[in-house]
Amino acid sequence: MDERANNIRQTMITLPYFDYEVPVLYVGDRTPYIPVIALCEMLGLRADTYIPRWRKLLLWANARKLPLSTTKGKRLVWCLHLGALPCWCACFNWSLVAPVRRAQLRNATDAWLEDFAKAQQLMLDRYRSLRRYLFEFLIAYSDAENKLRHWPLRLPPTLDVAASRQFEMHITQGRLIIDQATAQARKILHEQAMTSIVDVVTLNANGEVTEIGTFPLFPVVPREDCEEFFSYLSQLTKWHKEMIKFIDKLIHSQGRGQSEEA
Repeated sequence: MDERANNIRQTMITLPYFDYEVPVLYVGDRTPYIPVIALCEMLGLRADTYIPRWRKLLLWANARKLPLSTTKGKRLVWCLHLGALPCWCACFNWSLVAPVRRAQLRNATDAWLEDFAKAQQLMLDRYRSLRRYLFEFLIAYSDAENKLRHWPLRLPPTLDVAASRQFEMHITQGRLIIDQATAQARKILHEQAMTSIVDVVTLNANGEVTEIGTFPLFPVVPREDCEEFFSYLSQLTKWHKEMIKFIDKLIHSQGRGQSEEA
């Protein structure tokens, strides 16, 4: 039994496009799974014949054996993640199902393909936007060390020892944040450079193919990588504000001291 089976909630849902009610099992992390036997019953397929075949496919990678409550009690059954339904619909011969279900399969598949295309485009747009942002950051801070050396030019001509030490601490902190953000940006770009690339083509009415570009097959950047990079940017923004505030305070203090001496 699945180790998460102790925390399972079972309910009924009506599958879109099929107008058919099936049980759905929500495991502890609220992931929805549908019993394969219910899907087979919907299409009139023999579960005992097809499940051994499907278990050899990549489709089964996230399948779970979960306890299904029935009128005869609980029984362990194979369940598929709800998100795997489009893939499952491509794993059998549609000619074996009733014409009504065949039409529903076609409508559902067309809708899923359209949703997939939209999701893929959204992912690609976000991927390109992130890459552009990362490159802009790396270019902007490519000469960071030299720019940090120019910060003392903003300081008053004379500083006491305490102020000088505090300034050096600020510079060290800024250098560390920039180094961390730069390393993270390079890490993300390097990992993306290792992903599979596919060619994008168009096909006109005459059957002529024109290549219009390339893009990564799975343009996904792990959320934790993005969050870490933007966390460094947030720290860097805060550091800039603190540095400006620190220098303005020194200049103001220097000017006030000279006025008092006069």
